[in-house]
Formats: sequence, structure tokens, C-alpha cells
Amino acid sequence: MGRMYVDIEIGRGLDGPFETLVMELDTGSDDTGLPRPFLRSLGVRPLGWDRYELADGRRVRRQYGIAFLRLRGEVGATRVMFCGPRDAPVLGVIALEELGFIMDVRRGGLRKFQRQMI
Repeated sequence: MGRMYVDIEIGRGLDGPFETLVMELDTGSDDTGLPRPFLRSLGVRPLGWDRYELADGRRVRRQYGIAFLRLRGEVGATRVMFCGPRDAPVLGVIALEELGFIMDVRRGGLRKFQRQMI
């Protein structure tokens, strides 16, 4: 299907301020990764540390925090990794699903999905 990019707004809290970024959607990435200077400029603070395996096979330890995302009228809070200078910023699938979207591989693009409480 190739690479998919989305315009997404990112903020420290529900009331913002929000900044818009064009981000690559990475279905192989759980968490969303954003550049440390960008997150700091929004006032997003680290909450702790976790270990991540990156696309190039490197295993790294990175800080994470919580940011608010807005995508196509939906808003939600999600965990974000503070990217290092060699890490590629990506929108992970957990954030995408928290906002109510999935990647539509047949048609290309994103689509809303029906939430279930079974």
C-alpha cells in the first residue's frame, strides 16, 4: 500500500495549544513518537521511561509522556515517546485506534470503526 501520512494536531492538554504536524502512520509502531524539542515546546512533560525496539532493530530506552491528539474532529489523550535525534517521528496504531480510526488497506486511507463493548 505504500506510506500513509496524516495531518494531526498535537497539544499538551485538551485546551491546547495545538500544533499541526504531517505524520507518517506506522502500523508496526504501538506508541506515537515525536521529537523531544517539539514536545517540550508544547509543555508535554516526561512521565517515565520505557524500552522500545525501533524499525532499524535498535533497542533503546526513551522517555514517554501524555499528549492530546486531534484528527478529523476526534480528540483523545495518548502515550507519546520522546524521540531521539535519530528516531523517526511516527503516529502509532494505539493513538489511531484511541481516536476511533483504522487503516483501510483495501481502499487506502483511514476510516472510522464501530466501537464495541462486548
